[in-house]
Parts: sequence; structure tokens; C-alpha cells
Amino acid sequence: MSRNGSGIYSLPAGNPVVTGTTISSAWANSTLSDIANSLTQSIASDGQTTMAGNFNMGTYQINNMADPTLAQDAVTLNYLSAGTYTINGGAF
Repeated sequence: MSRNGSGIYSLPAGNPVVTGTTISSAWANSTLSDIANSLTQSIASDGQTTMAGNFNMGTYQINNMADPTLAQDAVTLNYLSAGTYTINGGAF
């Protein structure tokens, strides 16, 4: 896969094709396979992709989260500071 640690994709060696060059199936299939693999390893921005491992934020924040509504939702500082939540049926 031709993606670096910052998530930037670079075409495999021999790309882009130069005008007047014959495109072979071996070259095209290899390039398309590389692109397909990179897309498969991506996280969809609309939330349809589930994580297959831990998500390391590298000390960065998650911004603009909504307050939790389900038991497994992440908690925002706003929600925690308001103190209007219950744990195991007890109000805090």
C-alpha cells in the first residue's frame, strides 16, 4: 500500500502514465489493486466503517462530539461537568 504515516496516498512507481505510453494490463491491474487496497484500509467519513483495532489519537483531541445518549457512547467534558447523569441507576 502506498500510503504514508500521515495518510497521504502516492501512486506506485511508474505512475502517472506519460502521454504516448502504451498501458499494459500488468501495470494497470497492479496500480488499481494498490488503489483498491488503500481504499479498503480507509475509514469512511460517513461512519459506515467500523474500527478493526484500537484508534490511537496520538495525544490529539476529538472535537465537536455530541453528548452521549447510549451506554457505550464517549462522554464529553460538558456532559460530565453538568453532573446530570446516572451510574447503575443512581443519580450523581
